[in-house]
Amino acid sequence: IMFVGGDSSYSGGWEQLVLVGADGRHLSQAEKLDTILLADSVRDELDSLRRERLASTAGDVSMRDALEQVMTSKDFSDDERHAIDWHMTLTMRDDCGADDPALSLLWWDEGYEVYGYGDSVFVNGFTTMTESLATGLDIRLKHVVRRIEYGRSHGAGVSVSTDQGTFDADAVVVTLPLGVLKERSVEFAPALPPEKQRAIARLGMGQLAKVVLLYKKVFWPRDQYVFGYMCRPVQDRPTMVVNLAKTHDVAALVLLAGGSLARRIETMPMAECESWALSVVRDVFGDSAPRPKSVERTQWNIDPFSRGSYMYVAVGSSPQDIAALADPVADTLYFAGEATYRYHWAGAHGAFASGVREAARILDDPAVLIPRSFTENRRWRDAMMRATRLFNAMSSSMDVAEIDSRVGLLVNSDIFSKVPPNELRVLATMFEPVSFQPKDLVCEIDAPASCIYVVASGRVEVRLGDGTLVGEYGRGKLVGEYGLFHGGRHTATAVALERTDAFALDYQRFQRFLLAFPESMFALLQVTVARLITQNGTPRPESLVPESGGTR
Repeated sequence: IMFVGGDSSYSGGWEQLVLVGADGRHLSQAEKLDTILLADSVRDELDSLRRERLASTAGDVSMRDALEQVMTSKDFSDDERHAIDWHMTLTMRDDCGADDPALSLLWWDEGYEVYGYGDSVFVNGFTTMTESLATGLDIRLKHVVRRIEYGRSHGAGVSVSTDQGTFDADAVVVTLPLGVLKERSVEFAPALPPEKQRAIARLGMGQLAKVVLLYKKVFWPRDQYVFGYMCRPVQDRPTMVVNLAKTHDVAALVLLAGGSLARRIETMPMAECESWALSVVRDVFGDSAPRPKSVERTQWNIDPFSRGSYMYVAVGSSPQDIAALADPVADTLYFAGEATYRYHWAGAHGAFASGVREAARILDDPAVLIPRSFTENRRWRDAMMRATRLFNAMSSSMDVAEIDSRVGLLVNSDIFSKVPPNELRVLATMFEPVSFQPKDLVCEIDAPASCIYVVASGRVEVRLGDGTLVGEYGRGKLVGEYGLFHGGRHTATAVALERTDAFALDYQRFQRFLLAFPESMFALLQVTVARLITQNGTPRPESLVPESGGTR
């Protein structure tokens, strides 16, 4: 196995990725970062929308509907929309293998684990793994399964009928791809349980086409692993061009495209496919790029033994359907494959781990299982990487004296004083200065809450809905933080008593910070619990919070 870097997906990194724009121009590092930060802002909004829908039990929607809701609320330029479209298409269509109208907003990445950073490859292909696993086994190739009989009506065990004969066994592990299960080309007798059939129907089977252009020699930068294709709108183009000279020492380029574009690529006449691929290569490397000596393509969707590439969580489905698909039936029918692995579907690791899981189940021996290791899930890592990019961008754009001044304010705050000094300097860059005149509303009870405030000068009075005075807050005190936990609405009214200067931090950035720096999250929990203890321990309304507290 060879590690080749973190360039081709959000789980790796962007430092070494070359983004190619119009006329084959390579985007500068600053331009590349701008596109990433734009996409990050949209992802923040999508995460916020997901949390809102989960909190309100509003139900699932497609990523297309969610994206349209976010995009229509923003005033992006055409160039910015093009950049955002590229990033979103990379994640959804060309990674998940699904067009955005089909992909679930709520669950598309729920619990999906990631291992390390970047991509690794089997230098000699996946046969390295399969040949090793096959050692000593009786494997019958070219046997087309037609029917699987199991259960009491059949008697003990299970029978598998193929075009080459019938095989009887005590149990069978079904590793049919989800696409084949959906097509029902294999009959189960009796029929599979209704819940398993519903899971098969709800989950989506993704499509990913690979078009490989083989050349006599390398004419592109040999050591550049991936080129991001932003030359034209991505609706009919790939997002990535992968260099096999880097990974396999082969003079070849691979174009990746998923979803409905993958289906079109697989079925278009080969001459049209070659012309399409050459146009992409010349967009990236110039009109002088030679014709390849040959072009090959995958056709997983039209292959009757796969009917697609790998599973995705479709709108209306959830990871519970993955678990339902993995459930054994009648102690004789066991299910494995990437679509049955709750923690890492759509990948070879999930396929392998699911097979080991079923072996352990059949043997009733947990010792067979692959030891689980605590790792990051995709959503967490994505949030962390977005936070890191934002922190770095903000830190590099602010005067040192201004950062020092803000740190001097935050270091006296209940919550932010717990943050390590270097991290506090990062946080200081994320606030925006705001001012209030006497009697101005800082926040109002039951109004939508979107940010917290740290008072820099002046005073703010906070009252509950019945008029009860909670307290007056001056320099270094927090106002508005409880809305973060109370359904996005303020639980008290805060009014400026005099000219008040403050710094505002929107919830999206605050949440990113809390995820990145758990010390601050724990400090916030400590302060919150202290206030609740104080509230429950005394009947006096004036003592609902300690003197150093913030709003409710």
